[in-house]
Amino acid sequence: MLEKIKQWIEVRIGLEELVNRHLRSYRTPKGANVFNTLGFVALVAFIVQVITGIMLLLYYVPHPDHAFQSVQTITNEIPYGWLFRLIHNIGSNIIIGVIIIHLIHVFLRVSYKKPREITWISGCLMFFLMLLTSITGQLLPWHQTGFWQTTVTSTIPAFLPIIGEGISSYMRGGEFVTGVTLSRYFSFHVVILPVLITALIGLHIMLIRRQGISTSPVVEPQKPSEQADTFKRESHVEGQPCFPHFSLKRLFMVMLYFSIIFFIMTFMPNLFLPPESNMPANPLMTPETIRPAWYFLAPYQLIKIIPNDLLGISVLAIFTIFFTFWPFFDAKEAERDIRKRLFMANTAVLILVVWVVLTIWGMYS
Repeated sequence: MLEKIKQWIEVRIGLEELVNRHLRSYRTPKGANVFNTLGFVALVAFIVQVITGIMLLLYYVPHPDHAFQSVQTITNEIPYGWLFRLIHNIGSNIIIGVIIIHLIHVFLRVSYKKPREITWISGCLMFFLMLLTSITGQLLPWHQTGFWQTTVTSTIPAFLPIIGEGISSYMRGGEFVTGVTLSRYFSFHVVILPVLITALIGLHIMLIRRQGISTSPVVEPQKPSEQADTFKRESHVEGQPCFPHFSLKRLFMVMLYFSIIFFIMTFMPNLFLPPESNMPANPLMTPETIRPAWYFLAPYQLIKIIPNDLLGISVLAIFTIFFTFWPFFDAKEAERDIRKRLFMANTAVLILVVWVVLTIWGMYS
């Protein structure tokens, strides 16, 4: 019976030919390790977020009078509602961590160079959109933590001259965080941002498949001809087939991703749910401490320690622009082996150390 079903499918879509072309014949470069799988892990994590988000959406009510109670109902009364909520909550933090490590790995391998500038920019844009998705998602449960985090984050752009107040007003839908803000954030979180992210994912995957996975400058030293002004797809003849070799690495990392989620869910279920998340939003009661999510602690602390708020925001804006378009700023340097570019390597390490220090500082300040 199974053979007949397989043959029926094979005749209509050529499954065997698809597997051979995109898995068995598709080769990965020599030295490809688990860090090369992080982009795939991020894709799986995004799919998990979409699925769990749809399940939560079935019972969620995007109205300030009902949002908090609907989330409590999902958690405490709907069968397995607590499971989907925790996977969605924990997964939203894990996916940011995965993307950060992925970007660091690509940067240190200098894999953003010609002809992969668009691939790098699309990845950065996806990262920023994921951060915006996290920001909009914080308000939806309509609890104290999300309400006041939104109040703080929506105020930050106001320090920019000329356009700042307009941006803040647009984010809130008015002067203060209200039901209009909730409706606006709900629209962005559920429809607008996922659609944009999905489009960028399609572009990102198409570019990677078209160009081939970049080689490691350590394992395969760069050849002078690789900088020619003609298109050339890296076929990696000496590499291993994607299936089963690289696919097993992907499977291992996906299982590790789920293991981390369920470990946190089992032993630290409230890691990303502070006590104030069990209290309905109250505009008249300000919590003693208002801290953003862990991935915003570093920029938030940087703004706090710089006396001039405009200067602090400007520093972040300039860094973001440089980071996004770095392939064009680094276009003249042909060397890809970061071990031979000590200034760049030391600067990257210094930025990472400062980021970690600011994050830890922000947790306790």
